[in-house]
Amino acid sequence: MVDLLQTGVSVVVGTRDADLMPECTRAWGIHLEKDRRTVTIFLTEAISRQTLRNLRENGQVAISCTRPTDHVACQLKGRLRAIRPADQRDRERSRHWHREFVEEIVAIGVQAEVGEAWITEPALAVEIDVTDVFQQTPGPGTGEKI
Repeated sequence: MVDLLQTGVSVVVGTRDADLMPECTRAWGIHLEKDRRTVTIFLTEAISRQTLRNLRENGQVAISCTRPTDHVACQLKGRLRAIRPADQRDRERSRHWHREFVEEIVAIGVQAEVGEAWITEPALAVEIDVTDVFQQTPGPGTGEKI
């Protein structure tokens, strides 16, 4: 899973509000911190307002990461640590992820222009303390806690 998170995976972030209404949005990258217990995801405020509101209200999150070329996938569950403006290092990480993600979608037949047109900045860096990791790759073991 560590190797998976360092590739151009699709990153979808799920949260819920106080009424248990689900919300999801796309993150523009994920970075596994050295402690391997924390990840930083990058969200644009323009398309992530409800997700950010949910995170601020209850802190719970599920992050689904899937590599488009082979469907290797995992789900991370955790709690909000911090939301902050992305700094230069964060922007570099998000841009690196974006290049790798575009390569992934091109490999499955999507035109590069589609991925390159996404507005990924300005971004917020959202730090998450990971509490659980689940295998989500289709096949035996799907849904098992790692």
